[in-house]
Amino acid sequence: MKHKSPAKDLAKALFQVSDKNNVLKEVGDALKTLDHLVSTNSYFRVFLQSKKITGDQKVKILNELLGKDGHPLVNELVSYLNGSTAISDLNSICSLFNTMYKETRNILSVKGIVAEKMSEAEIESLRSSLSEMLGKETDLSIDIDPSLIGGIKLRIDNTFLDASIQNQLQSLRSKLLQI
Repeated sequence: MKHKSPAKDLAKALFQVSDKNNVLKEVGDALKTLDHLVSTNSYFRVFLQSKKITGDQKVKILNELLGKDGHPLVNELVSYLNGSTAISDLNSICSLFNTMYKETRNILSVKGIVAEKMSEAEIESLRSSLSEMLGKETDLSIDIDPSLIGGIKLRIDNTFLDASIQNQLQSLRSKLLQI
């Protein structure tokens, strides 16, 4: 997917200013908060797209509304977004900023799918094992799919590993049908 130039330029500028001021993590967290608000709150989407609310008003509202969960740099950036492209621009900015952040911090995104909820200790153990094996810090997210029966599926960037019992049973079934 090719990102629009204004969103790409805004993301680059936000990243560079954040890096220079040593607030990359705080800005990244604030972007995640906004991204979550956009995806879960229709009133926030309307607010973001509004052309009637000035940029200065948006900054003031966001500073008051988000408090510690926001960041002045992000709120200032949002003041430049309005109209029908505001939401897609914010999504692009969040995605691009996150990609730049992970590249500079040597972080690899891994998505795991398991059959049942894992304890925090199990998740942390898996995260540290993956980080050690991959030679990078691992940003691990876990989803639950009861149809797996057991085992785990991992998506590491564009590589998909399936060590689920469901997959092993399907492989066994295929082998038995060939006999």
